[in-house]
Amino acid sequence: MGDNIHKGHRIRLKREFINNGFDEKTPPHKILELLLFYCIQQKNTNVLAHELIDRFGSISGVLDAPIEELVKFNGLTENSAVLLKVIIPIARIYFIEKGDRDRAFSGLDDIGDFLLDKYRGFTVEKFSVLTLDPSGRKLSFNFIAEGDISAVGISIRQIIKCAVNSNATGVIVAHNHPNGMALPSASDVKQTHLIASALSHIEIKLIDHIIISDNDYVSMRQSQEYADIFH
Repeated sequence: MGDNIHKGHRIRLKREFINNGFDEKTPPHKILELLLFYCIQQKNTNVLAHELIDRFGSISGVLDAPIEELVKFNGLTENSAVLLKVIIPIARIYFIEKGDRDRAFSGLDDIGDFLLDKYRGFTVEKFSVLTLDPSGRKLSFNFIAEGDISAVGISIRQIIKCAVNSNATGVIVAHNHPNGMALPSASDVKQTHLIASALSHIEIKLIDHIIISDNDYVSMRQSQEYADIFH
């Protein structure tokens, strides 16, 4: 009897998703419970879904949690944890593919949203170069450094190579602060001056330096304190 009730619950929840989908108002444990159906067979995943949300605070918290923390929960095997961890990389690829097709930017806000999608889910610092043609269309996007950017420094030679190889007239550089706020450090400001100067010597304009943290970003060009770097 219990198995039939449990089976019926799975069917009802799956049918609810097929008919209505999920949105931001859907209880997070319900979304997680449906996902867990596909890696945990013949077990009530409702309790586990509640436990995971209670422990990590949200779906994003669960998906960001290390595998070694996830497998501590009763019923969550390494295979189940891997399924949860693979969602963010797949989502990132999806947004990159959707956003990369003949992308023409309408302004800095559009560029900021594009970069947010590129950086979703990263827990390490990464530095990137976005090159543009005169009409603002994307020519190339590349990550060129990873780690503590302030410590390892940025290869200006590599930035120039990206710009020249794509025949760009403008460049936007970006990096993330995974564990901090999206505000430029003294090192960020110094590096931006150096990059702008180097590009100007080959008649390529540094359009902006965008700093990203979680779902927020700061455009140094739009800040009065740093805007003179980009003129």
